Amino acid sequence: MLLLVVTRLFGELSERLGQPASMGEIVAGVAIALVAAASLPIPLLASLAESPFLEVAAEFGIFFLLLLAGIEMRPREIAEHSGGSLAVALGGVLVPLGAGFALAWSVLPETPLKFAQALLVGVALSISAVPVAVSIFRELGYLHTRVGRTVVAAAIFDDVIGLILLAVVLGVIETGASPDLAAMLALLGRAGLFFVIAVAVGLFLYPRLSRAVSRMRIPAPHFSTLMALALGFAVLAEALGMDFILGPFMAGLFFDPETVGAKIYDGIKRSVGDLTDGLLAPLFFASIGVRVELGAVTAVPGFLLALVGVAFLGKLLGAGLPARLAGLSSRESLAVGIGMSGRGAVELIIASIALEAGLFDQPDPIVANLFSALVIMAVVTTLMMPFGLRRVLR
Repeated sequence: MLLLVVTRLFGELSERLGQPASMGEIVAGVAIALVAAASLPIPLLASLAESPFLEVAAEFGIFFLLLLAGIEMRPREIAEHSGGSLAVALGGVLVPLGAGFALAWSVLPETPLKFAQALLVGVALSISAVPVAVSIFRELGYLHTRVGRTVVAAAIFDDVIGLILLAVVLGVIETGASPDLAAMLALLGRAGLFFVIAVAVGLFLYPRLSRAVSRMRIPAPHFSTLMALALGFAVLAEALGMDFILGPFMAGLFFDPETVGAKIYDGIKRSVGDLTDGLLAPLFFASIGVRVELGAVTAVPGFLLALVGVAFLGKLLGAGLPARLAGLSSRESLAVGIGMSGRGAVELIIASIALEAGLFDQPDPIVANLFSALVIMAVVTTLMMPFGLRRVLR
């Protein structure tokens, strides 16, 4: 209740200031984290950042954000921009990956974990947050523009590339060596298999299933079918070693008016939108803000500033230049670079895995505050994104 009320109030304030509600909801999470850090006698806030409820609520928020994005987009929109989006995704991964690795390598102390730590920083900077990008483009009304479709499609590619890079990081942390070529090819093969199965089910099985469901007498049969498909795709993605967020997006992508009828489509879209925007998305964005630890601000301010700068410029150049070469205007290309710069989802997961693996357990001030710096970087770049998009696209 506390999270919902506070995030909604901050979201309203953000809208009145001309910014997306999601931005205010992240700030609400930061404000709650600051109150908790001040050691005020509020028992609810003491362990909020580690609360399993918050983690579950955030995952449901991600699930429904991607489901709603899939419902609002059509497969044709993704296909039309897949070529340019792949180039944007590759550039948006490789440039910040290299720049982040170089920055970390130049400042981290010489230890056996230095390569893994520098690689982690590079991977964290290379990720784009699909749920964050989707939500902000929806709120700004740009989801169905050429910029919005390019960014969302590129962010989906980015997520698959990010999972491959995550496998490399985990291999380095666990064994001290990168996974071999056979393991990487197997991971790529599983990713391809997921998309083949999802597209086959979406194109051939789902329309037949929808017609059969129309004859059922239970309440809301189409909504149940959509949720079952989204959860099924999520299970398939996890079983093949990928992130569950691909599941709801693919399920929503094949849920269209031609398959289920315009009336049912509009009703379910409205229901999913209310549940997402009114409850689950605010909790997800609050969870990003709540995780902020401000230790790096005072301990390593120079490194933190450099990290944020490299993170933002890496995406701006790495994603913006390929977008310009793909035929987008200079203004649109700049918007693509800004739109790819938000983190806050997979990046935080990667940093959390590294924290649990003991990658930051060293007395060096930069290493000790590396997790805090990565979280602050994720929040700052996410907050910068709507500001930049409004200024460029208005």
